[in-house]
Amino acid sequence: MKITKHAISARRRPRPFLALLLATVTLLAFTARPARASRDQPFHANFVTQFKSVVEYPNLHVTVNSRGQATYMGRTTAFTDDQLVSLIDGSGTATYTLTGANGDTVVLALVVQIGGTINVEGGVIFSGSYTITGGTGRFSGATGSGAFAGSALFLTETDGIGAFAVAGTISPPGS
Repeated sequence: MKITKHAISARRRPRPFLALLLATVTLLAFTARPARASRDQPFHANFVTQFKSVVEYPNLHVTVNSRGQATYMGRTTAFTDDQLVSLIDGSGTATYTLTGANGDTVVLALVVQIGGTINVEGGVIFSGSYTITGGTGRFSGATGSGAFAGSALFLTETDGIGAFAVAGTISPPGS
């Protein structure tokens, strides 16, 4: 059974989105960074997103298309079609594929712990951890981990926009 959620009116969108974006940046700034292994290098990326969702209680299934910038990749897209969020406890998982302009990829497995998704007017803010599970091209066999945070604002019952950022480490490209 599919259920949809009603969004706020178009007249009230800009302020909540700015508040969500500010909350995202604040959460990421204060999230503890993982200890770095001697060969790992800093890795960070930020994205602006568009998403579509389907509610199949007790879960929200989300498909996300994003554009942004990532360390060692430059202009980058990020995509997932397996994001799953519990409507009961706010936990979630997703696998994002980051693709650089040259076609090289980095794959991130994201985990949002219980309570890691917070409802706000018209949307959500979220945070959690990620693990790099591989990649292609010069990122083949890449490893690493870190934290992420973001926000999402519903523009319709099922679609919306958002932003997220990741910060942590990655094994050196080409290693």
